[in-house]
Amino acid sequence: MKTSSLIRVLFVGAALTLGMAGCVHGPASVTPIPNPYKPPAPPPITENNLGPGAALPEPSPIKETREGLPADTNGPWAPVIANHNEDAATLKPDTVYFDLDSATIKKTEYKKLEEVANFLTNHLADALRVEGNCDERGTEKYNLSLGEKRALAVREYLANLGVDARQIVTVSYGKARPAAPGHDEAAWSKNRRDDFVLLTPKAP
Repeated sequence: MKTSSLIRVLFVGAALTLGMAGCVHGPASVTPIPNPYKPPAPPPITENNLGPGAALPEPSPIKETREGLPADTNGPWAPVIANHNEDAATLKPDTVYFDLDSATIKKTEYKKLEEVANFLTNHLADALRVEGNCDERGTEKYNLSLGEKRALAVREYLANLGVDARQIVTVSYGKARPAAPGHDEAAWSKNRRDDFVLLTPKAP
């Protein structure tokens, strides 16, 4: 009798213990481990920190006419722009090339633009036309817009080097004037470019 009572007590105790164990809950909330690294916020884009090679968020502030000429047609280069000889050979070695879908001037092109700026500041009777071009990919509308951004980026860069922006006019040909035939990167890399055409006064 005593043995069966003891067994019954032990059985009830074990059942109670298991029941209590089944009611144990996990923590109500877990405190997350903080991330020790927080990337710094990018600096705001202003006119003062747009250095050479920076992506230009907006075209040149100089107002453009529909033809791509400066609105100030009374400036010192207006007669040259209106009536000129074209020289595409003198500054041909300084053609500027761009990456895909980009109007950002690459560091490899800085030296070329310094040479163009030096030439213009020493030939103040001449003007310059910057011609923006793209490779064959993309729509006509997209490439005309991208070509314009490339030409305006170069004009702004030259203005930052001391060239009077009124001495420079811009035009975009989009993908209409490829410099190299072909349908691969070897050709495309030569077609993403800005060409320079020197505008010299015609003899009276």
